[in-house]
Amino acid sequence: MPDISNLSVEELRKLTAEAQALIESKKDQEIEDAYHQITQIAESVGMSLEQFIEYGAQKRKKSTRKSVEPRYRNKNNAAETWTGRGKKPRWLVAELEKGAKLEDFLI
Repeated sequence: MPDISNLSVEELRKLTAEAQALIESKKDQEIEDAYHQITQIAESVGMSLEQFIEYGAQKRKKSTRKSVEPRYRNKNNAAETWTGRGKKPRWLVAELEKGAKLEDFLI
């Protein structure tokens, strides 16, 4: 690497501008190369680039999860239910602390 410590401020600014232009040019070339690689991959499997991208988008979509039916219901408030998964709800914890059994709340 050349020694740039002896350059004037103007020469350093010019060097910086040239370096920035070169960086942008190289980034553009890398993007273009990547685009061509992806196009070639899509063509090698018999797809257009648009089909290839759509296929990838469909694979990333999360599948809809089926909701789990509640297994337990609060005797005092029928709107409060629990599936049996995750942390126990407060109403159930309070009832269990009073001496109730989990089976008492089965639907």
